[in-house]
Amino acid sequence: MRFKVGDKLAYPFYGAGVVEEITVCEVLGEMREYYVLVFPGNRLKLNVPTDKAEESGLRPLIPKERLPEVYAHFDKDVSVTGETWSKRNKVSMDKLRGGDILEAVEVYKYFRLRERTRSLSAGESKIYRGVSTAIISELSFVEGVSQEEITAKLDRIFEDL
Repeated sequence: MRFKVGDKLAYPFYGAGVVEEITVCEVLGEMREYYVLVFPGNRLKLNVPTDKAEESGLRPLIPKERLPEVYAHFDKDVSVTGETWSKRNKVSMDKLRGGDILEAVEVYKYFRLRERTRSLSAGESKIYRGVSTAIISELSFVEGVSQEEITAKLDRIFEDL
């Protein structure tokens, strides 16, 4: 999929951003085209090679019509399995790299509920922070509300879980 300047996109681990420009840079003697993405929620700017964008999970934001499906997914059972923390982390990372928001919701829910009963390892905390940023910023962009409002909404959802 080809994106253009001004497109609002979701990128795993970074959240919702905007294509600020498309540029060509020389890297290791080779000319490559990049999307320059700006992530307003965390004041980050990132270059993503255009030829690797799709496989890296870069995708358009979900349409507003999918919001009920996304919020309903918080009620579903999570499926992050693995006997050891390293296997669970690999499963989580694979789900996030795919770029599907519903799989990101599963990972977010898994770590948020797990955090209630035990402390997360450093690796788990890093994944949890990344998926939290990604989900909250995308929902904020799509709904047109602040990230604080989305965080409060998710807190209310998790009060009942």
